[in-house]
Amino acid sequence: MLAAAPLCMRAQSYESAHGDVPNVDLYGGFSYVFNTYNPTANHYAVSGMNGWDASLKIPIFGQFLGIKGDVSGQYKNESPQFNPKTYFFLVGPQVGFHIGKSTLFAHGMVGSAHLTSSALPNIRSDNTFAVAVGAGLDLGMGRHLAWRITGDYYNTHYKATNQNFNEITNSNGRVSTGPVLRF
Repeated sequence: MLAAAPLCMRAQSYESAHGDVPNVDLYGGFSYVFNTYNPTANHYAVSGMNGWDASLKIPIFGQFLGIKGDVSGQYKNESPQFNPKTYFFLVGPQVGFHIGKSTLFAHGMVGSAHLTSSALPNIRSDNTFAVAVGAGLDLGMGRHLAWRITGDYYNTHYKATNQNFNEITNSNGRVSTGPVLRF
């Protein structure tokens, strides 16, 4: 029994030191993609699209490094003539640090973005390269549940002849929030 005591104590200290937080994250929540347009010294305008965001992160090197897949959709419905819908499919590394039951993380993802044909009557569907670089915090509410708050530099590279169209769809920011299930 005395010989096994150091092993038991090491197992308990390892668990308490690492917070016993699972490393696989499944997230789903609300997102808002925004951009600025027509900036001048006296005028600053912001436009945006509401939507959803879902992601799955699987660990590669324990709690520190994982691979993240992210899928999202954003919608704007101002009128029957203007109702763009965009969908993003991204993948990339995520680094994270557990602080108790919470996790602070940063990620960089690349992938594809799709714009529906209903954006403007004279513009058809388009696919393009997309990138997202950002950071966030999963506020631990329990071992298997957290609430995520995240912000990203979020950009696409749609090409169109209409400058206003480019300003609306080539966004430069995203904020998201929602629950995280951890396994």
